[in-house]
Amino acid sequence: MRLNVKSAKSSYRPLVWLSTVGSLWFLFQPSTFSLLFGCLVIIFWIEFFFTKNFLLNLVINRFTERNRAFVNQEFKIIYTIASNMSGRFVIELIPSLYGNTPSTKISGKKLSVSNGKKTKIEFDLSFSKRGIKDVSNCTIFYTDPLGLFKHWINFGATEKIIILPDIMDIENFPSRLRELLPGSTSDFKLLEDLTRIRGVREYNFEALNKIHWKISAKLGKLYVKEHDYTAIGNIKFYVDLNLSNEIHAKNVWSQIREFYQEDAIKAACAVVYSCYLKGNHVDLTVIGEKVLKVENTKDWVKIVELLAMVQGTNNGPQIDEVLIKEIEKLTPSSTLVIMSMFLTNSILPLLLKARARCARVLVIIMPYGFRDPKYKPGKDYSLYPRDMEKLLERARVLENEQIIVRIIRANQSFQEVLSEIE
Repeated sequence: MRLNVKSAKSSYRPLVWLSTVGSLWFLFQPSTFSLLFGCLVIIFWIEFFFTKNFLLNLVINRFTERNRAFVNQEFKIIYTIASNMSGRFVIELIPSLYGNTPSTKISGKKLSVSNGKKTKIEFDLSFSKRGIKDVSNCTIFYTDPLGLFKHWINFGATEKIIILPDIMDIENFPSRLRELLPGSTSDFKLLEDLTRIRGVREYNFEALNKIHWKISAKLGKLYVKEHDYTAIGNIKFYVDLNLSNEIHAKNVWSQIREFYQEDAIKAACAVVYSCYLKGNHVDLTVIGEKVLKVENTKDWVKIVELLAMVQGTNNGPQIDEVLIKEIEKLTPSSTLVIMSMFLTNSILPLLLKARARCARVLVIIMPYGFRDPKYKPGKDYSLYPRDMEKLLERARVLENEQIIVRIIRANQSFQEVLSEIE
C-alpha cells in the first residue's frame, strides 16, 4: 500500500539564530569573514530545503501481515522506502499509533536512503487490548548532523486492524436441543448423523466409540470423529454491557463495569465458538452504547469481530427494554441466554414470558468476573447485592421449568458454573 504525505513540520531555531548573527555581523562589520559566514549560512538553508524536498518525495509502501489478530498476538508491519532524487541521508522511521498503545514499546529504526536503492524495515507489533487499532500513519525523522534543523514528515494511508479477544476453551455449553415438534426434548445423540463424518479432532475424554482408530494409529495421537447433524440448537444470546438503572451506588459500580465488560466479552466469545463447534446456531445481541446484532450467519468470526469492537456505557439501553421487543422472535427450538452484571427480581416476569415461547432460559450474572481456570480457587470475600441474591433464591423454584439463573462468583471459573447446569 502506497503511503502519501499527510503533514510536514520542521524545527530550525539554531539556523535562524545563525542567520540573525550573520546578518548583523555583515551589516555592522562587513568583511571577508562575515561574507564567508553569510555564504555558509546560505548553504545551510539550501541543505534545509533540499532535505525537506527529498523527504517529501520519498516512495513509502506498507505491508501489514494480517488485518485481524488476537490480544497479544504478534504481527509484522513492513515498510519499503525508496527515493527518486539524488542524495543519501540517514533517516528514522516509526509507526504513528495515535491513541493505540501496543504491548511492547515501539522505537524508531534508523536507515540509510539513497537514489535507486529500496530499503525494507520491519516492526513487530502486538496489542494487549481488543478493539480497532489504527496503523495508518508513520513518521519520518531527519536531524541535521550539525543539529541546525530537524524535519518530521508524516506519511499515511488508511488501514485498521481488528484485535480480537482471547477465546477460552469450554467443554460444553448447556443449550436446550429440541426436535422440530415443540414440547419434546431431544437427546444429543439423536441429533448426530452417525453415517456422515465431517472431520476429526483431538481426543478430549469423549466416549471410546467415537475414536477414529485408523487415523489415530496413523498420526500417533487419539482423534475422535465429528459427525454431521440432523438438527441444531438455536441460541438467542444477549450480552448486556451497560450499567443497570436499578443500581444505587453508581460511582462504585461504574468502575466495576469496566472490568466486567472485558470478562463478559471473553466469556461470550467462548460460548459462541463452543456452540459453533457443536453445530449450533447463535444469534447475538449486544446491549452497549448501541444495540448491535449479528443474526443468520454461519461465520462465528463475524460475531467475535463485533464483540471485539463493542463498548458498554453507564447510561445506555437496558436489557429489559431490548428483550421485551425480542420475545416474539423466540421459537420452541430456541435457548435464550442472557449475560449481565446486575439483575434483580424485576426481570422475572419477562423471563416467564420468554420461557413460554422457547425451550430454555439461561441467565448468567457476573458482577465480579470469574477465576482463570489456570489458577486454583481461593476464598471469596466479595459482597453480593441483596437484590441479586433474592433473584437467585426465587429463580431456584423455576429450574424445573427450565428458567435457570446462576451467579458466577469471583472464585469460580466460567466452566465450573456451566457444568452445574444439566
